[in-house]
Amino acid sequence: MAKLEKLIKEIIKFNRAHGWQPTAVDCAKSIVIEAAELLEHFQWDDSNGLEKRGLAQKDWEEIKLELADVFWYLIAFCQAAEFDLSECVDKKIKHNKKKYPSDMFNGRHNEKFYREQKERYRKAHRKNQTSGFKKTL
Repeated sequence: MAKLEKLIKEIIKFNRAHGWQPTAVDCAKSIVIEAAELLEHFQWDDSNGLEKRGLAQKDWEEIKLELADVFWYLIAFCQAAEFDLSECVDKKIKHNKKKYPSDMFNGRHNEKFYREQKERYRKAHRKNQTSGFKKTL
């Protein structure tokens, strides 16, 4: 983690030194734009998976730079919005553990099972929201 924290501090320091303090909204837009540029490297790709050996024709150095751009804007977004990224990730891990319990998914990584579980979760979530709404009426 120390290396990641060092990188985050370097990004913040670089942005400040260059007078670049974008708003959270600008950073959110930039995250999507940079993610699209990352995805563009895989456009019209008929390979199945992300293994480098299966995508030897890809410019992996360019892909790494696009990935770094996404991370850079994510850090800038968190700073502008005053979010602690580690707290956000911790909360999401807890959410995913509840939503996708390992005993239900272990060894069942097929898309059909995942979609069925996701739909069950959404139905239960909608039901909880609806019942809470009715109580307040």
